[in-house]
Amino acid sequence: MQDNKINIQPTDEELMLDVQNGSMTAFEILYDRYHQRLFHFILRFLRERALAEDILQETFLHLLKGRKKYRKGSHFSTYLFTIGRNLCLDALKAWERRHLLVGQEDNIMRATDPSKSPSRMLEETEMRKILKNEIHKLPQDQREVLLLSKYSRLSFEEIARIAESTPAAVKQKVYRAMLTLKQRLKNK
Repeated sequence: MQDNKINIQPTDEELMLDVQNGSMTAFEILYDRYHQRLFHFILRFLRERALAEDILQETFLHLLKGRKKYRKGSHFSTYLFTIGRNLCLDALKAWERRHLLVGQEDNIMRATDPSKSPSRMLEETEMRKILKNEIHKLPQDQREVLLLSKYSRLSFEEIARIAESTPAAVKQKVYRAMLTLKQRLKNK
């Protein structure tokens, strides 16, 4: 006779409620589920790898320290990305106050493909640099929703909650950002 056990994974909300009750195992599962997506969002937002790593850790530390603030019924991903977004905005404000030069290239998308010629890889690297620079030139509100939508794969509804906006406004900002990028890249 075959054992037909169904392995049901706990939801993010269930895990976060366990975290509120002190479960470090639940916290570790949430970290495993979200740290890569969140890191990529933060890295694209800040464009500095070391700072992004710090903000990622700080985000999860804030999550753990403020675990009692999480409300049952809230979307966990929205809650987490809002913490990350706010810490990114704080980091940018601090950067502006100190007038530091930020803009070192990250190595996040520099995987090599042996089937590509060196000239093709160089061309793609240059295109990625141009795209990243053009994304960085977008108005902050457009850049933010574009990164959340295209790179962090959040829905317009989730982004609206993070950005304290409406899904329609988010959709419009993503559309405008994509249109601007298309026009700018056409001229390159």
